Amino acid sequence: MFDNFEFDYQKLPKYILIVAIVIAIVLLNFFFIRDYISSNSETINDYALRDADMNPTREAAVAGLFYPADVYQLEKDVKGYLQMQAPSLTKRPHILVVPHAGYMYSAQVAAKAYQQLLPFGSEIRRVILVGPAHRVSVKGAALSSAAQFKTPLGEVPTDKKLTEFLAAKPEFVYNDKAHKDEHSLEVQLPFLQKVLKKFTILPILYGQMEPETLAADLAPLLRQNDTLLVISADLSHYLDSDTAKKVDSTTAQMVEQGLPLDEHQSCGAIGINTAMILAKKEGLRPKLLDMANSGDVSGETNSVVGYAAWVFAGKETPGPELSPLEQEVENLDNFARHNKANLLKIVKLSLADAVLGKHYTPSREEYPDVLFDKGAAFVTLTKNGKLRGCIGSLLPNQAIALDIAKNTFAAANEDSRFAPLSEAELPQIKASISLLSSYEKIKFKSEEDLLSQIIPGTDGLVLIDGDRQGLFLPSVWKQIPQKQEFLNNLKIKAGLSPSYWSDNVKIFRFRTVEVSE
Repeated sequence: MFDNFEFDYQKLPKYILIVAIVIAIVLLNFFFIRDYISSNSETINDYALRDADMNPTREAAVAGLFYPADVYQLEKDVKGYLQMQAPSLTKRPHILVVPHAGYMYSAQVAAKAYQQLLPFGSEIRRVILVGPAHRVSVKGAALSSAAQFKTPLGEVPTDKKLTEFLAAKPEFVYNDKAHKDEHSLEVQLPFLQKVLKKFTILPILYGQMEPETLAADLAPLLRQNDTLLVISADLSHYLDSDTAKKVDSTTAQMVEQGLPLDEHQSCGAIGINTAMILAKKEGLRPKLLDMANSGDVSGETNSVVGYAAWVFAGKETPGPELSPLEQEVENLDNFARHNKANLLKIVKLSLADAVLGKHYTPSREEYPDVLFDKGAAFVTLTKNGKLRGCIGSLLPNQAIALDIAKNTFAAANEDSRFAPLSEAELPQIKASISLLSSYEKIKFKSEEDLLSQIIPGTDGLVLIDGDRQGLFLPSVWKQIPQKQEFLNNLKIKAGLSPSYWSDNVKIFRFRTVEVSE
């Protein structure tokens, strides 16, 4: 049947051309997909911590015992408590002292303090929760490694940055066992969830600890304008109602005068004493909002527990929230802390291939998905403390994993100031990664005005004048600490004279987060 078939050799060039075009299209798509499609649509500058990055949840332990486990009943109860009348403040509270008994007995007292937060719900972003450990013996103070604390109203994230700050101090230890069944902090959470918009918590349970030490450790945290300290404490225990009222009244007078309490006056005396020490340092004054005891509710007056609520205020209202640039730096810092090991692994493998003239390409099978969000980074190599190569990207055009791999190869082989890196040098090389924020244009009227706005040690700068451009990372301030000298050297890098100035000069600031070995 094929006896009469003849191949048309005149069309052969046409077939070859068609095949060549198809191969070219496939290759172009391959490189496009590798460099762009492999990147996620997000950028690392918008990085937010995800559940997969975090430690386990601390589950609710006393829901159904100290307060309702049913979400609808809890919502109704808390809302009802918060609607009761209470004295109002003109300045934002910085410290609350609130009871920690079952809601039936003490919630109406605690609510008087939490009401004071309603006008400031969007300003308070961090809450330090301090209470006594009832179930587990604690020496010093116990921190929680949980990523979030759960109630029927949802989950409240813990502030890992503040937790790590305190964990570095000898009197603080991670002790999840102490937190597991403890009620003194948990009962505060539903109120906080209803009066604040978006916030993190720093849960602290104390045992045997000097209030002066605890106050000294918390002082730098409390000075932040977006931070609230909540002290969980009941008053006298198991006295008859009349005696309890006299003892608790004396306690209230001592708090007003800033006099230290002893453990018989409060289940939480260390916490209240800590609050008074901090109040004195920060110029805050206590205001008693309400006082009661369990007999007022139960009718049983032979053995009661006392409750009171104080608010400490007096500071000026908070300043502005983080600027967009500052928020990006916080996001990048979270990204760097949770992905440091993998970022440095990419650099290490890239260097090993680079000295052999090969490019290392990270794959999604090897690394977490977030490393394929777009980002911009500089890779800096040093040898014996001296610069050995530095190359980076100005804009987040591809996955941060690919960007770091590419810039590591370039820093090793393509920095025109140095010869290509040799395999023998590898043991002496240290690498660091600078993750870049977005750029913020600085508006200025003159060179002097510009210099007054630059923040040494913090700002990275980009200078643009026509087709001239220069960039200095914030790390350059270590070598050039003076503003004028820093700017003059930036001009030189852009190919301009140190004395050059023009109305056409544009300056952009940016920030970096460093990841190093």
